[in-house]
Amino acid sequence: MNLRLWLSGLDPLVLNLMTFALLSLEGAGVPGIPGVIPMVAQVAMIDAGHTTLLSAVLWGVLGNWLGSLLGYALGRWGGQRLPAHWRAAVQSERHVTLLARWGAPLIVVSRTVGSLRTPVTLLAGMTAYPWPKYLALSLLGAVIHVGVWQTVLWRFGPALLPTLEQWGRELLLGLAVVIGVGLALRWRRAHRVTSPVNE
Repeated sequence: MNLRLWLSGLDPLVLNLMTFALLSLEGAGVPGIPGVIPMVAQVAMIDAGHTTLLSAVLWGVLGNWLGSLLGYALGRWGGQRLPAHWRAAVQSERHVTLLARWGAPLIVVSRTVGSLRTPVTLLAGMTAYPWPKYLALSLLGAVIHVGVWQTVLWRFGPALLPTLEQWGRELLLGLAVVIGVGLALRWRRAHRVTSPVNE
């Protein structure tokens, strides 16, 4: 199967909505969301002339920004459901001071650095970081994150697609083996626990 032909044959509206949805989840700080995948697909669509770089960046930025706002809202209002001692630990003077001093660069950088994204987003919400400021900083971070990545992928992505296609089957096969071994070890461990020690 030709990966480039398959990607370029996708409906642009469907791809834009998928880009928006996946980058919203990634932006909200949901772990394991592969935001780069729709960006690579957008590259194939741009290469085929079905969309533009500006459109791909716009959909990605809107998704990432919405995700950051949802993550902030979850921290601010959903955090009220946490046990009181957890809330007190998160809303400590130390964290409030940290965000007051370094909040702007942390919020912008956290849009790109996955390990910072979830804690910074939730911390900003739970410590009631000023909403207008968070709104502007998270938008700036989303523009930098999506703009840079999408542009780099657009510039170099077409050269990467044949490599991805070549290695795709090997990666899937390797993943299947790893999952199979993991399941076998888990079954063996569970069987050993339930088996009588002495018969």
